[in-house]
Amino acid sequence: MDWEKLQYIDIRILYVIILLCMIIPMFKPIGLPVAISENSRKVYEVIENLPDGSVIWVSHDTGPGNAPELNPMITALARQAFRKNCKLVGTAFFNENVGPTLLYDHINEVAQEMGKEYGVDWVNLGYRINAEACMKVMVDDVWAGVGGVDWTGTPLDNFPLMQQVRSIRNDVDLIFVTTVGSPGYATWMTFVTQPLNKPLTGGASLTMYSGVQHYIRSGQLKGFLGGLRGAAEYEQLVGHPGQGLSGMDAQSMGHITVLVFLLLGNIGYFMARSKNNRQ
Repeated sequence: MDWEKLQYIDIRILYVIILLCMIIPMFKPIGLPVAISENSRKVYEVIENLPDGSVIWVSHDTGPGNAPELNPMITALARQAFRKNCKLVGTAFFNENVGPTLLYDHINEVAQEMGKEYGVDWVNLGYRINAEACMKVMVDDVWAGVGGVDWTGTPLDNFPLMQQVRSIRNDVDLIFVTTVGSPGYATWMTFVTQPLNKPLTGGASLTMYSGVQHYIRSGQLKGFLGGLRGAAEYEQLVGHPGQGLSGMDAQSMGHITVLVFLLLGNIGYFMARSKNNRQ
């Protein structure tokens, strides 16, 4: 066998194989196991321990660059919440187009699958400018804070859920925030959850995740999901694999492929050297 060939595999072949190994799991998940971190387990448990029928406020405070790692968190939250017959009220403060649109798409997909109705089981209040001022108003008057309409401009009078949710102080049981910057979890913590002693959880992009650790340790955050890995762990806890676990499969397969080719290259090098020494 010509061992030297293993050292000089065409780089184009390597790229094609890596690409295939990463694309295939996105369409057909392999289901590689993901170890559950304590922080992800806390997120799941704080929601699981809510009384059935509770109201969860979810704010998808993300931009286009980080949405792929945070969107699966919203989908998994919707599955867990609707399974417990909890209600969802959504907002977005970080990006005018990305946050509210993706919030609607990902919750609506789950809602249709699970037989939940917009306006009765969940409402999207959309993007709101001036996050700090809006949050301060919504603490005692949600309707005034959002101008009395949802993200499409439909009056809140049309939605039975919003007859129940008039203020965050009295009518919301937990805040779930996906965050990539400011406004984000820190804004919610400062103006809503700490003054009202409301539980706050959610998830952050991986680049921000290290910054939330001391808030988790202090109890100001009830666990927190970290990037795509955190989303995959949450999906596994909810019991419904989705984009998070598919993304982790793709990453894992890409890493495994690179390691295999590194191993083959090293085997080829040492075997070829051994053969030359014998000659």
